[in-house]
Amino acid sequence: MRIAGIALCVSLTASFLGACAGHDIQTTSGADYLAAYQHQPLPASSGASSLPSGIDERVAQIAAVEPDLRFPGRFGVARIVNGQLSPIPDAEAELWAGLAERHPDLGAFLPISPLVAELASRSAGRSSGARSQNTGYVIETIRLGAARQHVDAVLIYEVGASSTKDPSVLAFADLTIIGGAFLPTRVITAEGRAAALFVDVRNGYPYGTANASADLTSYFMSWGSDRETAIRQQEASRTVVENLVPEVEAMFIELKEAFPPAA
Repeated sequence: MRIAGIALCVSLTASFLGACAGHDIQTTSGADYLAAYQHQPLPASSGASSLPSGIDERVAQIAAVEPDLRFPGRFGVARIVNGQLSPIPDAEAELWAGLAERHPDLGAFLPISPLVAELASRSAGRSSGARSQNTGYVIETIRLGAARQHVDAVLIYEVGASSTKDPSVLAFADLTIIGGAFLPTRVITAEGRAAALFVDVRNGYPYGTANASADLTSYFMSWGSDRETAIRQQEASRTVVENLVPEVEAMFIELKEAFPPAA
């Protein structure tokens, strides 16, 4: 089983100081995973007749998910800012459109609308007052919006930036697949990072991850007026996403080889 290496890149301080770029895919079967464990009876008090040995009921339920990726497909693209789904800027949308144009055999790519996601979320009985920046809530909001747009799987991405002055880390966005924020801080050196997760809309199967970094020092050293700051922020964000796209592209190519069209 291939496991995404992004967790190490975005969770360890040491990783922030070094290069981090790559992608991973997952194609494993939940049934095969659980079948590798011998079933044994559980005590009557457990409320279940049998479960895989060494795995509790909750883990077994989570593991029992199967990949169902098909090409060409109808895929969504969702952008996260401050833990919330946000519109994709034109500059970044052009980068994703370029990927789709280079690989028409992959299928169609559609931006996930924050308004549609909010409507779908409320239709599902989720209160807007319960909105939070935790990973689970945002992922589910995106999946509901993608389902309303009849999308098969969705690529969720975010960008973040770290800044250093002397040897100390001054700030880093909470980049954990969900929650990344771009920090326009006056610094001496700065590095941007981007992370993406490609997940099945219907069952939550994680097909792959991708991550990339970029040197943003030149952007951060020239913050000026609020307008200039906004322009520089958009330019820097595009630079980070521009480095992420090739990793996402390689991820899709590997997935297409792993999931060939049915004869």
